[in-house]
Amino acid sequence: MMRSNILFVMMMMMVTLIVAAPIDLEKRGGKTYTGTGTWFLPATEGGSTGACGPKEGNNSPIVALNHPQYGSLNKKSKYCGKKIRITGPHGTATATINDACPECKHGDLDLTPVLFKKVIGDMNKGVGKIKWSFI
Repeated sequence: MMRSNILFVMMMMMVTLIVAAPIDLEKRGGKTYTGTGTWFLPATEGGSTGACGPKEGNNSPIVALNHPQYGSLNKKSKYCGKKIRITGPHGTATATINDACPECKHGDLDLTPVLFKKVIGDMNKGVGKIKWSFI
């Protein structure tokens, strides 16, 4: 009986450790950021290669991450290549971080036209409120 009680206590301690393990919410999509979504044309604004390196086109499902979150513009960010889910007044889309937006504030994203249309809608608006998180 004593042996089974000890095993039970040990199992409960292991469960507690597993449940209490720290989780990086940012990497698991737990934190939601809010900001302004704008659009840009990668092929003509800044060149066809983003700050993260891979080629990008106007119809690529990529975003330029705001400077405060991107980090140093002189090197590749730890967020390069990360997938995010963006929601705006017109809908939701999945994108990859492939560039940096030097003028953008914390939470802002610069979207390619294909993403801007899905998330915000009318290109003539130029800007729209967005929410996004890592997935």
